[in-house]
Amino acid sequence: MKELKLDHYYLYNELTDSLKTLASEYDSLSNLLSIGTTVKNRNLWVMEITNFNTGPPESKPAIWIDGNTHAGEVMGSMVCLKTIWYLLTNYSKNPFITEMIDRTTFYILPRIDADGGEFVLTTPYYVLSADNETGGGRWYPLSEEEWRSSQHGLYLEDIDEDSFIVHMRISDPLGEWKISENDSRIMLRRAPEDNEGDFYRVYPEGLILNYHGEKEIEMAPARWSLNFNRNWPGEWAKEEISRGSGPYPLSEPETRAVADFIVGHINICIAITYHTHGGILFSYSENNKIPIQDRKLFKIIESIFQDKTGYPSLSLKQKDPSGSFSTYMTIHRAIPCTTVEIWDLLGEAGMGNWVERSGNSENRLEERSLKLINWCDRELDGNIFIDWHKFDHPQLGLVEIGGWKKKFLLRNPPVTFMEAEIDKIMSFPITLAKLLPKLSIKEASANLIGKRLYEVSVTIENKGAFPTYIMKHAVDIGSTKPVKVYLELGEGMKMISGNHLEKFHLEGFLNKILTSSRYERKNTRDKNKVTFNWIVESRKPGVIKICVESPKAGRDTITLKLASIVNIISR
Repeated sequence: MKELKLDHYYLYNELTDSLKTLASEYDSLSNLLSIGTTVKNRNLWVMEITNFNTGPPESKPAIWIDGNTHAGEVMGSMVCLKTIWYLLTNYSKNPFITEMIDRTTFYILPRIDADGGEFVLTTPYYVLSADNETGGGRWYPLSEEEWRSSQHGLYLEDIDEDSFIVHMRISDPLGEWKISENDSRIMLRRAPEDNEGDFYRVYPEGLILNYHGEKEIEMAPARWSLNFNRNWPGEWAKEEISRGSGPYPLSEPETRAVADFIVGHINICIAITYHTHGGILFSYSENNKIPIQDRKLFKIIESIFQDKTGYPSLSLKQKDPSGSFSTYMTIHRAIPCTTVEIWDLLGEAGMGNWVERSGNSENRLEERSLKLINWCDRELDGNIFIDWHKFDHPQLGLVEIGGWKKKFLLRNPPVTFMEAEIDKIMSFPITLAKLLPKLSIKEASANLIGKRLYEVSVTIENKGAFPTYIMKHAVDIGSTKPVKVYLELGEGMKMISGNHLEKFHLEGFLNKILTSSRYERKNTRDKNKVTFNWIVESRKPGVIKICVESPKAGRDTITLKLASIVNIISR
């Protein structure tokens, strides 16, 4: 696949076809896995990328990347798809990419909510988690029957059938909204001193459930409020505390399939999950649930993100339960995970980045609205806003309908901005791959020290930036396995001293940054390498194989010939 067309958001079948084509064309570098199915029997595709000629995928340190956890955040799946395409098509052309694929495994799942993504792309609705073959989403927490029979209030609906759900305004002298004097398309909150002029009530476009002519209009409970990113263990909480969390942790087949895959692949070192919107990375650099050393590791990750994207980062300090994937991975599994919120419309419009403007800046509504409308007029010819127009509402009578087409403006970038945004984000996880631990046998020797006796020595080093355990938290909770070095003796050989198997961890070359202390500054010993010695008796010449391996740092082997002279191999 020489070209990847990014001129629209892909439906499930288009995404599947692209993944299958890439896996077929690059079969020595990729393997397309279905790790489970959705409620509507759609496959959850994970593309496994590595050079199979340099070892099996599970023998190498790995990065997990996913997108589209939330149904409407389809931009995440497009970033994942181009990342897959970029890695495969640049192998052997780009030395950095070639090295990464030779020694690293990438597991990339473009669309976690495959049912919900299809629902959002083929209907006017925006939901968190849904399917599209029942005429609606995945009903939660009420069944459809319970919702229709017992609930009241306004629910979102495309009542004028133009394929968009925007807003309704109703003229009312006591209304809380007024039309901006600077642009008649914009609605502003009424100030306390506003006593003259036209005022309005403003509601989402929709119908009223079990309406009996009530004057006060309230919102009905959401039909489809399940939230996959509240369904994870570790910090999970009931619906009353964490909206959309599901009946129990991993209650949904999609989250269960991902969790099973993560647990079954202990070589995963780092995870990135793509969401929208805001243009920011959320990490754990100031979260006291993990050790200081790990918070420093997140600071390094934040710095790389800022350098590669120009977007800011913010630490998650939440005290309340979240049930999010990144919390599950970081706190529960001790795999550092960051949430990347792709696309910053407000930043594009000149409102500053997320940190500078304090999030979505509702307190600067007029400034925000004017800058957005001017940006849309300039960049999109204004066609992202539906002008206010009169409509005979079946329940409320004459209303006006208009507003932003938010689904592919605020939540996801307009198609014309898609590829530039992907290119901004995509290099972040690829750069992180360079920091992963890398085991190497630096030097090995077999020295004849007596009749039939040999001193076997090996020096092992971690050439990567991060330690072989990645997070200290993983050591503390016992969720990681140590590095192992062992000897395979030839025929007629016997171990006289030393252990056949040694277990240990090694720091990376960022040791001084991650574990810095007064003691560290005085200690010059390299903690990223270690030497072991054995005494071996051999009745005849032969060979010894030395093997070193780690779930998160790869493998290396070397073979020594036992002879009557010193045998040293250095690398």
